[in-house]
Amino acid sequence: MTPETEARVRSVQKFGRYARSICAFFAAMLGLLMLGMTAVIVSGPMPDSRLAIGLGAYNVTADQLITLPLKFWSFVVVTITVGVVAWILLHLRRLFGQLAAGQIYTKQNVWHLRQVGLLMMAMAVFQLILPLISFVLVEVGFIDRALVTFVDSDGERNTLLMGWSSFGGFIPAALVLLASWIMDVGREVSEDAEVMRREADLVI
Repeated sequence: MTPETEARVRSVQKFGRYARSICAFFAAMLGLLMLGMTAVIVSGPMPDSRLAIGLGAYNVTADQLITLPLKFWSFVVVTITVGVVAWILLHLRRLFGQLAAGQIYTKQNVWHLRQVGLLMMAMAVFQLILPLISFVLVEVGFIDRALVTFVDSDGERNTLLMGWSSFGGFIPAALVLLASWIMDVGREVSEDAEVMRREADLVI
């Protein structure tokens, strides 16, 4: 390994250590957020609170958390959202931990990166279907229509259950999955080159 390459590897390791710490920090903040949101949902309604929970087609504020069905659906939405983000942070922290140890092109890193892409894709799907599910729950009477606020999607007090913005989450997810595939190809090429080098050394 040349001195230039060694310097680059050390830079990657340094970045991995910092990034791992940042992931741990955000994970801790996410845990506190989940505790706070759960407390608000369980205790609600809170007239003086500015907290709002997005249910896709609707928003619900802390002072609207009156009925048990609304509390239940709000808790489900918050739990799924926080859970997926926490899972992404876990994989990122482990990925950066590998980089901090100097392990770059490895199967484990490819797997962690692919899992991040799949989780982002799952979140994009959830955000796509959430407005429709919430709309159905209101229409069938499970959630009281008077306790939720329509999201004004088009500036004319109309709520669009599906628009171009609904597909925005699929683009970064696809890019991460593409990056994991490219990284896996690079890993295989590096391993093949290493095998060929060893074979050449044995011949000499």
